[in-house]
Amino acid sequence: MTSSLRLGRTRTVAALAAAACLGGTALANAIPLTVDPHPSAAANLVTNANFHSGLSGWSGHVYHANVGGSGASVHDNGYIGQDVPVTNGGRYTYSVRAGANPGGSVLALALDSRTGVAYVSRSVTSPTTVGQTFTAVGPTVYIACQATGASAGGWCNDFSLVAAPGASSGSAGTGSG
Repeated sequence: MTSSLRLGRTRTVAALAAAACLGGTALANAIPLTVDPHPSAAANLVTNANFHSGLSGWSGHVYHANVGGSGASVHDNGYIGQDVPVTNGGRYTYSVRAGANPGGSVLALALDSRTGVAYVSRSVTSPTTVGQTFTAVGPTVYIACQATGASAGGWCNDFSLVAAPGASSGSAGTGSG
């Protein structure tokens, strides 16, 4: 969280970011970029990002998914997801390492939990890191990996949601309303 010394700047950044979102959808304002899939544990807002602690942090959003040594595996319209608290108007970078099983594909997602606005929505058929920066339009981001259709699906690992470089994520209650 941000210290009280940055509170004034945070409100200005949050107001500007929220105003930018009003000009178009959050997905249109999202910026694809190359990201470090291994942020420091303190910076990453995702609980149990690499599934080393099994389903801890993920248990509320698991359907047709298994967790093992190489991350999460999803199949048959299955998914694994997590709601992550953020600051409305804050800039964040989301990334996940994903790949498809033979004959399958997965969808890497980051959505506003309240409205369903998609910040990131990318179908993956070969191993890749999906990464994008966006401005949050609500207090919670739902991150997920979902099998597309009744298929063999695929896998996801190394989830990350961090404050965007050079931007402050603020603290609870600093977003514009």
